Amino acid sequence: MSRNLLLWKWSPEYDSPAKRKKVGVKFGDITAEFAARGHHLAIGDADIAGFREALKAVFGADELELPFVLEQHPKCAVVSYSESVRIDLVPKVADIGRRFGLNASEF
Repeated sequence: MSRNLLLWKWSPEYDSPAKRKKVGVKFGDITAEFAARGHHLAIGDADIAGFREALKAVFGADELELPFVLEQHPKCAVVSYSESVRIDLVPKVADIGRRFGLNASEF
């Protein structure tokens, strides 16, 4: 079974808990909308290229040897991986994402 981890940053319209509460948006809403349509208004600009380089620094640059596939989007990234590496991989990738102000949600 494969899994996906969406890494994204809040857009200015959603960048505080008060703003998110006002419109009633939750992580699951953003992930579901992204999975269905490839975007959500809460996904803002982020340094996805920097995030990608940080992943390379930790996991290496040889894409054939990586335990995941990175799909880079203009405002976010999706990391796809197998169930067998999930427990070890997700915390590492999410930690790297946090260094770039990215949220991580699995779908």
